Order: sequence, then structure tokens, then C-alpha cells
Amino acid sequence: MKKLIQIGSVLSLIVVFTAVATFAQAGFGTDVNIPFAFTIGDRSYEAGEYNLKIDKLAIGTATLAIRDPKTDAFQRVLLSATGDSTAGDIRLVFDLIDGQGHLTTVKTPDRTYAVIRSRSERNAAKVRKEKASEIGGSASSF
Repeated sequence: MKKLIQIGSVLSLIVVFTAVATFAQAGFGTDVNIPFAFTIGDRSYEAGEYNLKIDKLAIGTATLAIRDPKTDAFQRVLLSATGDSTAGDIRLVFDLIDGQGHLTTVKTPDRTYAVIRSRSERNAAKVRKEKASEIGGSASSF
């Protein structure tokens, strides 16, 4: 009986770790050229080529990692799921406020995410929003 419990415990752990490893590998990445200066959170970026990677954390959340290949600057921001997506690739949606792009939404082939912003950023966007701009890149699974 003791041996049966040990075998059952080991098999249960194998199943759990396999499921976690499979879920952790679910993500998308792309290189994208953004033709205007923009901000994500409290960090500003110049126009140019950037590497993006989206990693799912749990149901309804993900992270966006953005890396500037010229300087190796790296930033990770938290995303909140807002619904399903019809995009076939990764799309970035920016609000243009006072001529500066602010990343607000990330669309992947399977889900749409909102960038979690501070209350002051949301209030400024309501008051001074000019228009939205959408940039895309082909999605590749990681």
C-alpha cells in the first residue's frame, strides 16, 4: 500500500510539472518597427526597431518584454486580458497624446491585452487624446 501511494505521488508530480512547463512556454514574439517616439509606462523610447515578447502568466494576465537591440535596454510591463483577438499577428495600439505615442493595447493571435497604466496616465489620456495608431509585426510562437 505504501509503495502504491509513493508511485501515485510521483506520477501526480510529473503531470503537474509537465502542465506547468507547457503553459510557461506559451508566448509570442516579434520584431517591430515603430515609426514614432513612444512611451510604455514611465519609460520613453525613440522611433526604431524593437524586439517584443509576450508571455502568458495566468488566466487573464501576461507580460510584455520590450528590448531595444541598439542599446540592449529592457523593460517588462504587466498586461491584463480584455477579450479574444481576431489579429493574425501581434498588433500594438498607441494613443497619441500631445504628439507622443502611449502604448495602450497589445493584440496577439489568441487574445487582446490592455497595458496596465497609472490613474494619472488614464486621466491624461481622457483629456488630451488625439487619435490611436496601430503597429504590427508577424507573430512567432516561443
